[in-house]
Amino acid sequence: MDLANIRAAIPALAHSIYLNTGTFGPMPTPVADEIRRVYGEIERQGTFTPDIFWQLELEGFERTRRQVASLLHADPAEIALTRNVTDGINIVLHGLQWQPGDQVIVTDHEHPSGTVPWLALAERAGVELRWLELTDDPDEIAARFERLLSPRTRLAQLSHVSCLTGLRLPIERLSRLARQVGALTLVDGAHAEGQFAVDAPSLGCDFYAACGHKWLLGPQGVGMLWMRREHVPRLRPIWLGWDVGQPFDRASRSYQLQETAARFEQSTRAWPLYLAFGKAIEFIEAVGLAAIEARVQELRRSFIRNLTAMPGVTLLSPHAAALGTGLVTVRVAGWPCEALQQRLWERQHLTTNVIREYDALRFSLAFFTSQPELAVALAALDDVAH
Repeated sequence: MDLANIRAAIPALAHSIYLNTGTFGPMPTPVADEIRRVYGEIERQGTFTPDIFWQLELEGFERTRRQVASLLHADPAEIALTRNVTDGINIVLHGLQWQPGDQVIVTDHEHPSGTVPWLALAERAGVELRWLELTDDPDEIAARFERLLSPRTRLAQLSHVSCLTGLRLPIERLSRLARQVGALTLVDGAHAEGQFAVDAPSLGCDFYAACGHKWLLGPQGVGMLWMRREHVPRLRPIWLGWDVGQPFDRASRSYQLQETAARFEQSTRAWPLYLAFGKAIEFIEAVGLAAIEARVQELRRSFIRNLTAMPGVTLLSPHAAALGTGLVTVRVAGWPCEALQQRLWERQHLTTNVIREYDALRFSLAFFTSQPELAVALAALDDVAH
């Protein structure tokens, strides 16, 4: 891995110690250049011309769909390009028909976007939510999950990687258990895509939602939803417009939906962002997901080894490499998380995110993070711990 060239291609790294990719990834220059290029062509030629709308934007959009499908080891017909994970979750939630008494399992580590829609559904449709409390023991997670399952379980909402602690869930195992009672699984892959290789069909889940603006280093406002092909006709689209199928027949006032997951997409979109998303995927794939995962694990081992030697510092993320990712969450005794976050920014120009549920800080260790940056973060934590 040519770390120097990688870092040179991400200008934000020259302005701070960027340990917050789990919130928003820093955008590489080729990604930003693509946005400027496409909008520049729109400015120069206008949007609705054959060269721009049909060739540049629509063909580019479909090229990105193929790139996303390749990233997930899926068929392009199974991919809906969305704005974010929230879109993906709501497409599934509102696409299914619910009855009072249906049960949905939700983990206690889900992002608000993976929790609030289900709470609203419970209020509106009488659906019962059952909460899976996570632990660092995969066997115990599976046992707790199995105890929650019942013939009334319709769906389980699971994060591939916890946004709170970076815990990597045993998705294959949980999906297999869900299938035994006929339940669907919807996986939030926001913190998986870009950290390690994901083969969505092999996970055994039914739906996989992810975003481009975190570990894939894409622009804000782009995401993806993969679904098994058999679910395409079973879900009801939550929005319908000019681009969901065959051209609208005004004479007969009839419409026909596309036969692919594209039927779940919105109509007019910010096309240049999706072309830039393709450039982000190219950037990540040029580094290589296997190399990225190895690099992140190397950084994580070093970071955790030093953290555990500090008095007053509590590691809230898993110790085991097989369960851990680039998200590392720590609590420092005597330091409220917002105050600690502000101190690290003001003194070391170090970016992190707060996990208010634990009064803790979350550090995102990405493949482009350098060892000297890690040393600065560790020294800063050691200073406040003492």
